[in-house]
Amino acid sequence: MHHGKFGNKKLSILKKNILVTGATGLLGSHFSNYLLKNDCNFTALAIKDSYSSTYENSFPQIEVNYIDIANFEEIDNFINSNDFDIIYHFAAQTQVGDAIDNPIKTFKSNIEGTWNLLEICRYNNLPIVIASSDKAYGISDVLPYKENFELKGEFPYEVSKSVTDLLANTYKKTYNQNLVTLRCGNIYGGGDLNWERLIPGVIKWLLEGEVPILRSDGSYVRDWVYVDDVVMAYIEAGKNLYENKVRYSSYNFSSSDNFSVDHVYRKICELIKGEYVEPIYNISSEKEIPSQYLDSSLIKEDLNVVAKFNLDEGLKRTITWYREFLKL
Repeated sequence: MHHGKFGNKKLSILKKNILVTGATGLLGSHFSNYLLKNDCNFTALAIKDSYSSTYENSFPQIEVNYIDIANFEEIDNFINSNDFDIIYHFAAQTQVGDAIDNPIKTFKSNIEGTWNLLEICRYNNLPIVIASSDKAYGISDVLPYKENFELKGEFPYEVSKSVTDLLANTYKKTYNQNLVTLRCGNIYGGGDLNWERLIPGVIKWLLEGEVPILRSDGSYVRDWVYVDDVVMAYIEAGKNLYENKVRYSSYNFSSSDNFSVDHVYRKICELIKGEYVEPIYNISSEKEIPSQYLDSSLIKEDLNVVAKFNLDEGLKRTITWYREFLKL
């Protein structure tokens, strides 16, 4: 736990006792950094994985509680032995490929873990902000996705996010639970150690002078949203939730940067090498959705939340982080 001075009066949420699940991941680590900078009182929770040591080195002042949210008794005892005001639920198995290889592990983490937290929050009357994804919508002939679209994931990771959202909606409708879900686009930024993803995999390869390997032909279209924008979206969502000002149970959030994988790849090449580098193609993306992007107008209208970083700015910051991290 990190005890702060609560010096920032502007956002009431920063004065609350916050639990952050999945604290060591990409979003969780940037969220932790923001809370630290604002002298917040928060508790970090995660499972031991490849991110743990990087998080511990980055934030030596934070004690991480290593608990599996799929273990109801363990997480229930932990939450009941603390006096939390709000939970930010980022913990999840986030990789599409890993979900295909190990669906049960993914379902236990993403689905069972979520229903455990929802049930505990119900009994403790705790507000919870839940991280979801554009993947929850599945394949749609109509784009961009809007919040009222059907949730119809087909492959394991997508299904885990569809069910996460449906569970949250069940608890909202049945118990009038104080919760909100954010469905975000492809989050990128420094701190992501999953080298199989386009960002940061391509950045690492190019910085190390290697030829990048792409899992698709580059035609797939995605939203690309810089992690610091996502942090602020969650801060605002939690603030409004705590103050009972959230009018909807779920919001889309992304930037307006929906580009093909090829476009982003070329942009990274340009920023690192100053020229295009012909990649190696190792196609393994047939169980992924070809095109996805979100309509984020509802969160803008209702909570005044808008992404501020465009792709160029976000990528420059991201590349700088990896140059320092990889010492290249």
